[in-house]
Amino acid sequence: MLSLVLQHPGVLSAFVTDGAGHLITAAGEAMPPSAGVLVLAHATLSAASEFGRRSGSGDCIELVQHHEGGLVLLRGLPHRHALIVRCEAEANMDSVRRQAATFQLTATGSTQPRRTSAPALNLGDALHAMPAW
Repeated sequence: MLSLVLQHPGVLSAFVTDGAGHLITAAGEAMPPSAGVLVLAHATLSAASEFGRRSGSGDCIELVQHHEGGLVLLRGLPHRHALIVRCEAEANMDSVRRQAATFQLTATGSTQPRRTSAPALNLGDALHAMPAW
């Protein structure tokens, strides 16, 4: 199912993760992110949802982040899963977002998480880090 997202020009990789930082499935050129990065992706979606609820807009469905090295789409999925799509800076994000909105978890894809080995990460430091700008 991730192969449909990868068909868009500029999409480098796509990952599905659960709320505990376990990689469910991965596709594309790039190596899967570490468990710490996957947990940070969920923390980012949770923080955006909290902001939305407090401002009266409701839960966050998706975020597009612009980074120095390209774009990242974070999309919440049912059962605390998330879709993470890494793209080149020139990617057509409207098209990527439309395709990501059609992504569905499959029964086989959501039952067996793929374990990633990662160094220990102090999430408290990461969540309270000041941006470089």
